[in-house]
Amino acid sequence: MNLPSPAALRAAASRLPRLPSAPAAAGPVAVAVSGGADSVYLLCALWADEAMRPRLRVLHFDHRVRGEASAEDARFVAALCDALGVPCALGVRAGQGAASEAYLRRARDAFFAEQRQAVGLELLCTAHHLDDVVENLLLRLARGAGLAGLAAPRALQEFRDGHRRWRPLIAAGITKEALLAGLRSAGIPWREDASNAQPIATRNRIRGWLAEGGEVALGAGYAEGFARSAGIVGEAQAALAAWAAELGCVVDAAGRLPVGPLKGKPSALVQECLRGFLHHHGIGEPGAESLRPLAEAILTGGAAQSVVRGRVVRVKDGSLTLLDASPPAFGPAERLLPIGRPDDESGLLAEVVDIDATLWASLSRGDISPAREVYVVAPSATLSWRGRAEGDRYQPLGSPGSAKLSDLLINRKIPAEQREALPVVLSAGSILWVPGVPPAAAARLDGPTRGALRLTWLGPCLG
Repeated sequence: MNLPSPAALRAAASRLPRLPSAPAAAGPVAVAVSGGADSVYLLCALWADEAMRPRLRVLHFDHRVRGEASAEDARFVAALCDALGVPCALGVRAGQGAASEAYLRRARDAFFAEQRQAVGLELLCTAHHLDDVVENLLLRLARGAGLAGLAAPRALQEFRDGHRRWRPLIAAGITKEALLAGLRSAGIPWREDASNAQPIATRNRIRGWLAEGGEVALGAGYAEGFARSAGIVGEAQAALAAWAAELGCVVDAAGRLPVGPLKGKPSALVQECLRGFLHHHGIGEPGAESLRPLAEAILTGGAAQSVVRGRVVRVKDGSLTLLDASPPAFGPAERLLPIGRPDDESGLLAEVVDIDATLWASLSRGDISPAREVYVVAPSATLSWRGRAEGDRYQPLGSPGSAKLSDLLINRKIPAEQREALPVVLSAGSILWVPGVPPAAAARLDGPTRGALRLTWLGPCLG
């Protein structure tokens, strides 16, 4: 894809509407640019502000998901930045091929963190817009998220490491349709990611559903209404967080949260503190069942223990703690594994997906490690899970015969304390997968497949 001449591109960018002023921040301002329409519009609109222009630094992360197309994205972003005279840092994922959204987000955030430390970046701009707010609300509502999850993505968000993320397209009330019209009118090109149109990811399916009839069903301007509601939810969450801080209910240096002052307080405040504590420890979107005993113990001043996303959380003596040294004892009882939503106790997520040719090629090359994610053929109605049992054995993919599960985990150099905390996924009673080792050979894919099963481990990293 050819860019206009530098002079023509700069003239085009100057014609874009001005964005709201950036929040006060020292030093350079980072802009995450993928090469897609959203981030290209964001960069050009920020560049159009002469006061902002010399502070801009672009960050581009090559996820290596789409082969040569991903490499071309990086070249396009580098050329765009060169034409605008904006410094650009390019990062590359170590692996390649398709991976879960969560895995790719972690890899991208790690690159952003490296750049923040190297350059002293305090403010990072991302290209979220009003349509992203709508998609997020629908997705999080379906998963039973708390207030913080429903309020995201916010126009301005502060992180524990001191950096902030600014989303000026949300602050300006810009929709996808509006930014596309702006780019076309100005004659500014962008890169298209064909995977965004594929109904593999849940967010893509929501996007397609809204495109087909969102305005007919909800009325013109529904995105603005969603954004207002998300803002109200965010204000309520901030008020509860401030109340908790006044009571002294904040996570201390040891990672504990004092909860004694919450006895008898409104349940909404207790839930906010619980979710904030879990978020602090990297545990997101907990389910209601796993939080219920903890919330009841906090409200009554009692004690309780619960497994949340494969991590043991305890309320005792007026303090909320994470027991990393005590892995959950799952036991031999089988539990059903739900489809489409995380299972808190096991830390597993099972989803029905379509395997296209691109994803199949990545799987065939072994680009996706079975430590956290596998794709298999198995009926979703027969899925269950349990703890490890003595004598567990099965034939993993790539093995000539069956082997003891304990030996497989040892060979993969998974520490003993982690081996005891791993769930065993079953299909019709037979072992299908255990995080850290390959899935069962009997469930292997033979090519592009509709209605395959993706299993993701959401628990702590192995090894």
